[in-house]
Amino acid sequence: MGTQQKPVKVYIAGKVTGLPIHETTLKFGDAQMKLKAAGFEPINPLQVVNDWHCTWPQAMRKCIAALMTVDAVYVLPCSGNSKGASIEMHLCASLGIPLFATLKGLKDEFKPR
Repeated sequence: MGTQQKPVKVYIAGKVTGLPIHETTLKFGDAQMKLKAAGFEPINPLQVVNDWHCTWPQAMRKCIAALMTVDAVYVLPCSGNSKGASIEMHLCASLGIPLFATLKGLKDEFKPR
């Protein structure tokens, strides 16, 4: 009997606050589908928070808790304009959680099953 590898958990980091809900949902949903299709277990912060009326500090607490469970982070291009994503990336850099701006880089590093 072979051992089954757990899928690599990948958090999606990007700008949410101040953007239209439809645009944000599409952007994160697209990233989630691409990661899943590549064999990863995507962690979508919109699903983590699951409440558009949640305050920013409450949402960040939920997201940071989820972030601490992942193997890597997929950084969306809009992340540079996001206070929350900047905090998430700083935490990852400080804790040794690798950040990837491209799906190719992520696949090269982790070679999902």
